Amino acid sequence: MADIFALRRQLAELGAQTEMGFRETAGLGAEIRACAAQLEACNACEEPTRAAALLRGRWRLLYSNFGFARETTLARLTFGVLPPEPVSVVEMLQEVDPANGHYDNLVSYTDAAGEPGLVVMIGAFCPVDERRIDIRFSHALQTGPAGQVRLPVEHGRIPPLQSDITYLDDGFRLHRSTTGGLYMFERLDDAPMRWARES
Repeated sequence: MADIFALRRQLAELGAQTEMGFRETAGLGAEIRACAAQLEACNACEEPTRAAALLRGRWRLLYSNFGFARETTLARLTFGVLPPEPVSVVEMLQEVDPANGHYDNLVSYTDAAGEPGLVVMIGAFCPVDERRIDIRFSHALQTGPAGQVRLPVEHGRIPPLQSDITYLDDGFRLHRSTTGGLYMFERLDDAPMRWARES
């Protein structure tokens, strides 16, 4: 049987080398996919969508092959909800609370003047089956030097998203979207004192 902790450590190290996927190479991507498949084969959580205690918390994105760019715009981070102001991504997080269906994506960034800011895509999720979840975003929340802006997502702008939780334990999570994306997270806190949408 594969060493789960060794695989987790290897995946975290590979994710760090890609800088969350920003600097992925073909070789690193192949290594990540191979290690992820090994870890998924060891998944002891039979119904991850219903494992509330394991899902809840603040998670840091270690890697994604979605095609994110570090130098981007607020519009690209929010599916066009916010204006196309240039920003540099610092960190990507996720806050999940199964008790009320919260599923928020967070991006901390610096703007063109070097000032820090935060964008939260406020979302909700519900299980489709024991592995798949349905995700819907309702608002974009931006907090920066000029204050806070909260805008609704227009109906039809962001289609419903579905993702399979392919590995889950008390500190590590793998997702595969129905469009082929691979996402790797580590849990920073199982019970954050304050959700970003409420700050």
